[in-house]
Amino acid sequence: MEFLHREEAPLSPSQWNELDNVVINTAKNHLVGRRFIEITISADPAIQSIPYDIISETENGACGLFEDNECDIVKVKERKFLPIPQIYKDFKIHWRDIETSKKLGLPLDFSIAAAAAREVAVAEDKFIFNGDTSLGYPGILNIEGRNDIKKEDFSKEGGIFETAVKCIETLNSKGFNSNLVFILNPKDYSKAFRLFGNSGVLEINQIKELFDFGVFSTYAVPEGTAVALSTGIENMDLFVAQDIITAYIAYDNMEHYFRVFELIAFRIKNPQSICTAK
Repeated sequence: MEFLHREEAPLSPSQWNELDNVVINTAKNHLVGRRFIEITISADPAIQSIPYDIISETENGACGLFEDNECDIVKVKERKFLPIPQIYKDFKIHWRDIETSKKLGLPLDFSIAAAAAREVAVAEDKFIFNGDTSLGYPGILNIEGRNDIKKEDFSKEGGIFETAVKCIETLNSKGFNSNLVFILNPKDYSKAFRLFGNSGVLEINQIKELFDFGVFSTYAVPEGTAVALSTGIENMDLFVAQDIITAYIAYDNMEHYFRVFELIAFRIKNPQSICTAK
């Protein structure tokens, strides 16, 4: 991948491998959306735009001996083409750090690269949940056509559980009964670690029983808001034209500049698969 200009950087192949491992592992530790959203991999950074489809709502499939029962057709209701944005964070390494590593055989400290990777992961989740209106991308929290309900009081015992039940009931009423996910702000998530009534069971454990795909927390969801959704490529996917990687940018003012970046697009194909509670 010539566009990364790695051959211009004063790093050895083993140092690049170490840097890649640090960046990838750090990103994995912080990414939340990817834990439940299906990924479509293109692995072609030359792709600059992508179709964004909204799938029409349909009835259940038909059953018949001779296929003579009428059945509506699943089709694309709306299509638009959107640019694939770049999510990135730059970092720099001082020339003396690299020279010291070479002369003394000491490993380079790539903690600054890890910090950049963390910021890319945080930005990716913000993009997934909030979208980017300047680019035309809606997010989970604001896409038109989603289900939006009133939450219960999170400070009240059982309030988060009651909100989760209302979200489940809303999704069930729309035909979504499996691959269910619940997402909270970390502050609200921690509130759920309290006893649930006289059951002797934590409220968070009761909530986890409702969602077969898991319960997650991220600061991309505002405090006092909950999100439930049915995952699956038929409902949403994360299109990856270039997964998280590091490029060498330049040498300037005796500093070596690098960039951690990715090229992704988040597509919500069925807004009805999402329920927000505020």
